[in-house]
Amino acid sequence: MTSVKDLLVNSLKDLVKDELEEFQWHLEKDHVCISKSDMKDANRLKTVDKMVACFGPEEAVKITVDILRKMNQNDLAKQLENEYKKGNV
Repeated sequence: MTSVKDLLVNSLKDLVKDELEEFQWHLEKDHVCISKSDMKDANRLKTVDKMVACFGPEEAVKITVDILRKMNQNDLAKQLENEYKKGNV
């Protein structure tokens, strides 16, 4: 079974640099647990680690899906949802 962190990292790997920055911006803006300094120079791995530490695995997946949808990355959001459900059934 793939871990939640692996699923999240794989989803973020599909984002180009500007898209990752937009994703991190949404995190900072919408969630007080994530500060601007947390995301300064954060790569995909650090972003995922911080999300799971702040929100827990299940909520981190939900937040990632929500942000991906805000970014019109609907296919990526759906893929993450499906992979997560497959691993947790």
